[in-house]
Amino acid sequence: MKGLFYTGVWLIVLGTLTSSCKKAIIIGDDKPEPILLAQVFDYKLYFDDIKDLIQGYANAEDSVQQVRSLTDHWVRDRLLLVEAEKNFPKEANMNKLLEDYRQSLLRHFFEQRTLEERLDTVITETDLLNYYEANKDQHRLESAILRCYYFKIKKPLARADKILQWWKTFPQQHRQDVLTYADKHAKTNWPDSTQWHEMQMVVQLFPEGTLSPATIRSNRGIVREDRDFIYLLYPLEVYQAQDIAPLDRIREQAARYILHQRELELLERIGKEIYDRDIKDERVKIYTK
Repeated sequence: MKGLFYTGVWLIVLGTLTSSCKKAIIIGDDKPEPILLAQVFDYKLYFDDIKDLIQGYANAEDSVQQVRSLTDHWVRDRLLLVEAEKNFPKEANMNKLLEDYRQSLLRHFFEQRTLEERLDTVITETDLLNYYEANKDQHRLESAILRCYYFKIKKPLARADKILQWWKTFPQQHRQDVLTYADKHAKTNWPDSTQWHEMQMVVQLFPEGTLSPATIRSNRGIVREDRDFIYLLYPLEVYQAQDIAPLDRIREQAARYILHQRELELLERIGKEIYDRDIKDERVKIYTK
């Protein structure tokens, strides 16, 4: 099936992209001579070079458009390459640059394989707590944050409506009642109390002038209203600017740091193992002592 598709594309490419070139020559076992799509100085692009990039198109016509696009991209890329070659410093040692690059690639692939095979990627809560205790002062907040419930509910409320009554003892009591009610009736509903929010952003959710950061305290419910809505906020935890950030706020950052340190330590340990092994086996000779 793929062969038939490529044959169709080839025929259209032959008819549309090489009309100004000499016709392909049929050789040997009826295989056409490779189609030359473009040439930039001594660089040549053939259809066979890009045919794997045009899979997945519904019809051959669409593929031809992709051939034209790929060809144009290749021409532009090769023109830049030629210009770069012209301006390459004569004093630069290309062989040394290539060798340095080759060595860098070899080391990179060796390190990546080593990390994939030997790095411990399991980070426990103890690991995170140990990092947190040792690095608290490096994680002070630039602005106030809070973890909270927030609901914006349209007025008027029916006389039998108990949301404000429930709210007086929320979340110690009637927590599920409030969450169920908000799920049905709230225009804005934040039932996930694990998320951290910027305090200034939360203040802006209330009618202007009705709430200030100074009035927001942990475990104190807040009720505000205007002509159309009732606004309910229950802050569970509040941290001010320059407070040490809670662990939950920096959990992902801490995990990345721990993994990075493990990577550095593992690679250093592997390097020492290799050094000690080959020194012991007398594969290394040092003449500067």
